[in-house]
Amino acid sequence: MQADTNTKKSFFVRYRLLIMLLGIAVFLPPLSLLFQFTQDSNFCGTWCPRMFFSWRSGTTAGEFLLGFLRSYMGVALVLGVLASTFFLGRYWCSHLCPVGGSMEAASRLVPRRLKINYSGIPAPPFRYGYLAVYLIAPALGIGSLCCNYCNFATIPRLFGASFSQADMAYFLRNAGLINLGLVAVMGFFAKGGRAYCNLLCPIGALDALSNRLGIRVGKRLGVSGSKCNGCGACAKVCPTWSIDVGEKAEIDQLSCMPCRLCEEACPKEAIAYGKINA
Repeated sequence: MQADTNTKKSFFVRYRLLIMLLGIAVFLPPLSLLFQFTQDSNFCGTWCPRMFFSWRSGTTAGEFLLGFLRSYMGVALVLGVLASTFFLGRYWCSHLCPVGGSMEAASRLVPRRLKINYSGIPAPPFRYGYLAVYLIAPALGIGSLCCNYCNFATIPRLFGASFSQADMAYFLRNAGLINLGLVAVMGFFAKGGRAYCNLLCPIGALDALSNRLGIRVGKRLGVSGSKCNGCGACAKVCPTWSIDVGEKAEIDQLSCMPCRLCEEACPKEAIAYGKINA
């Protein structure tokens, strides 16, 4: 695959960290600016992006559809993310998501010697295996992963613990402690800070599918085969370990998000964001 190359850094490359911090500010305490419009304080309730598409055993069709109405802002958010990804790539995950952005930002403060490298895990099979369990388990009445293991609940409460006794109490329960441990081990202490996003986030899994389905329609990160020399510099900085390097580098669009760290690291300017040509 090849992409049109452009050596000039785009706005989204130059200011990615600032955009991530903006996403954190508008979604997370103490500001939570967007939630204030619906009298919410976090992603639980009206803004929940995870529960509405999960069918529980015994749920009627009417009750299932009612879940869409209860989480109407979460529905709008997920549909907006999937639509934008189809045409532009996973900019929500790489730039705006306050959950993934928080974990990545925190991981930058952790010394390199303490970071855990998850790149040996084949991400797509693991991710979609987890998504299958996420969807099938409640349908069979086994139990739900929607709330018990939710990064969209853990990160906002972590930010709000200093301001809210309810958020602090969340981390005194077993589910809260487990969630905090997962976010720490697979986020804060993960190399690149995105192991949780890449393996255990249902929204990220759906978003990655949209990214792959829209590959011939929208823009993606691609490798110019005529320029790439297979040095591997791109793979070393990829937070979602989505680059496989043989004789040439190849980007897996089921895991890639356009953080564009690989584009910056490539000494041959062989990686660029644009239309992908077969």
